Amino acid sequence: MNKIMKQTFIIALILTAYSLTAQETAYNLIEFKNKTGNEIDYLFFSPGDSGWWGPDVLGDTRTMYAGESVSFYISYPEYSATFDFMAVDEEGNIYELYDKGIDDSGEARIVINKSHRTDQMSIDEFEDDLISLEIMNYTGFEIYYLFISPSDSDMYGIDFMDRETTLIPDDSVSVLLFHSEDGTEYDIMGEDLEGDTYSFSLTLDPELEFQYTEITLDDID
Repeated sequence: MNKIMKQTFIIALILTAYSLTAQETAYNLIEFKNKTGNEIDYLFFSPGDSGWWGPDVLGDTRTMYAGESVSFYISYPEYSATFDFMAVDEEGNIYELYDKGIDDSGEARIVINKSHRTDQMSIDEFEDDLISLEIMNYTGFEIYYLFISPSDSDMYGIDFMDRETTLIPDDSVSVLLFHSEDGTEYDIMGEDLEGDTYSFSLTLDPELEFQYTEITLDDID
């Protein structure tokens, strides 16, 4: 590698590192720790100013084993905000926490344990209330953050893909959301490595169990 190429390579590394660092500090982090003793199948997270639940951040292909931790980026416009969460384990136990305060002083941590248990119901009955939404990335760029939040909130809330996952071009992720007879509206925002954001709103069709949408260059802000 000649000196010009080497210098260009080093500059590219520095710019990439700077971009990643800048993005990581743009949002706070929240860590969930499963101390229920059971496997958690669903974990819903919602801004405290919303009357609706946000997405199941575990998605339709993963769970949280007993003792496991998982972290997500969260977005809120002010220094602090409140959020709600609801987890459902393999036995149908429901764990809830409302108005959890989070601020910019540091990363947040929620330990889900039996003290948060509020109810129990059949898993099959619970799943009847869910809608699966597939989101396809047609921007041509890798999406590093994907926020999904009820439109009645002033916050984008939680990055559905967790701190380790990205969405490459021409690939998709599936998210579970609660069914509503009137059709709930959600705000969706993706952000790529360059900091470009793509946003739009989507109203779920209450008649469809599986739904589909795309993020494209037309959605760039």
